[in-house]
Amino acid sequence: MSKIVDVLIDFLFPNVCIICGSNANNIKSPVCQTCISKIDYIKMLHCVTCFQPLPDGGAHCWQCKKTKYHFEKVIAVGKYTGVLRDLILKFKERDLLKDALGELLLKTLTINLDASLIDYIVPVPLSRKREFKRGYNQSVLLAEFISNKITKDVIKDNLVRVKDTTPQFELNREERLFNIKNVFSVKEPLTFRDKSIIIIDDIATTCSTLEECSVILKRNGAKKVYGLVLARD
Repeated sequence: MSKIVDVLIDFLFPNVCIICGSNANNIKSPVCQTCISKIDYIKMLHCVTCFQPLPDGGAHCWQCKKTKYHFEKVIAVGKYTGVLRDLILKFKERDLLKDALGELLLKTLTINLDASLIDYIVPVPLSRKREFKRGYNQSVLLAEFISNKITKDVIKDNLVRVKDTTPQFELNREERLFNIKNVFSVKEPLTFRDKSIIIIDDIATTCSTLEECSVILKRNGAKKVYGLVLARD
């Protein structure tokens, strides 16, 4: 019933900000610029590998100093707090945020990575059960938005999830690493051979999902793998 009410509100009041309820600057956007400006963006002083903020400076966080990842680096819009956290949680329930969040991802990508280095965009796959229940995969929606802007193909049916897992947010670091092990597979390895891939996801906490995807992609011939996410937690 609540979803029906949400649809009616979106139809009757398309310019109302989904976060604060104010008029969204007279444009057809679900979130106003005032709320967008309150996002805790990650700019300077972050780990060059995983994008974790480093208030005291340095090139790498303690985890990346002792870990050899298969991805080249992760890029994130901001910290998983405040407005950005609220937007991501709402995006899991309503797909109308895909353009607003896609724009944030696009700006972050443009600033931090030369898009000409990328051959394909690959969204992190959801389990069939979770995608069916939600009605969409938010990573696919974001990947398609980026694809339209930088004219790179989305490959969404080749990297697949082969088993259901416990949601990562319910687990600690050690449990996350074990939980995501051997979850992904590639159908057609030749598609990724000698290609540079950017993986799209909403949140990176331990980077275990991005790492597992990178392992599988490189095992199947990918040359380089980058991660692009909305938030670092």
